[in-house]
Amino acid sequence: MLSILIPTYNYVCVKLVSDLQQQAEGLGCPYEILVADDASDECYKRGNRKINGIPHCKYVELQKNVGRSCIRNILARLAQYDSFLFLDCDGKVVRHDFIRRYMDCRKLADVVCGGILHPDKLPSPKVSLRYAYEKSAERRFTAHKRMQRPFGMFRSFNFLISRNAFNSCPFDESIRDYGYEDVLMGLQLERQGFQVLHIDNPLMNEDIERNGTYLRKTEESIRTLYAHRDKLEGNSGILRMHETLQRKSMLSCVLFLYRLFRPVIRRNLLGRHPSLFLFGFYKIGYYARWEQKERQKEAAGLV
Repeated sequence: MLSILIPTYNYVCVKLVSDLQQQAEGLGCPYEILVADDASDECYKRGNRKINGIPHCKYVELQKNVGRSCIRNILARLAQYDSFLFLDCDGKVVRHDFIRRYMDCRKLADVVCGGILHPDKLPSPKVSLRYAYEKSAERRFTAHKRMQRPFGMFRSFNFLISRNAFNSCPFDESIRDYGYEDVLMGLQLERQGFQVLHIDNPLMNEDIERNGTYLRKTEESIRTLYAHRDKLEGNSGILRMHETLQRKSMLSCVLFLYRLFRPVIRRNLLGRHPSLFLFGFYKIGYYARWEQKERQKEAAGLV
């Protein structure tokens, strides 16, 4: 028995739900597809209300935005069955046996992660930053590579989890903004002793953000990282790099270069041919500058 759970915000996911429902019909077991809307704009809600007309599917509208973690926990509480398949709303089914592969693996581990794909060709120069970053990372995110660090590679885009494991390790609702809720869940799964299996059963990411949007979301995720740095210690490349720079007395140099070249770097990252090296530097520079500002506010008694 399977509950397919999809959180959505400002995105119409009727096609995804329809494709999943057609596959689920062939399972030969009870299933449901629940979509929870985190207070989207009305135009998106109008589009998604068609989901209620699809057999075994239900569209639930929240009146207040509760955030990425809380809405997933709400879906789990609404679910009838004991296997939860969590999918992001902007995924596209690319395998005819997508759900069947999950059902065949569900008894092999408490959590099964299927992975994520991106288009072979750049959809538009306007999305070049996210596309370049994700495509460069794909070779490091094969099922084989993910199994080398099963908990550290846990991502919430596309995964199956038992009710027992989810109830023991729900999403951390203190994270309301973008970023790191799945990293914290992976850490919790490891601490609780649950098994995580990574397989080759991806969804395609259909909604690659424009460069400006992705850069803003990256900055938001770095602020989330700073706010939860104690929980994430040892599990973030940015935190490890920041610690190394501090230890080697190089942080002030990085901050100087970041402030000096930030406008130039941003122009590159927002352009048609962004540099991933500059993107990496921008992230550590942004974190260092944010930490500096927060500590200055603390020293001034403003926090």
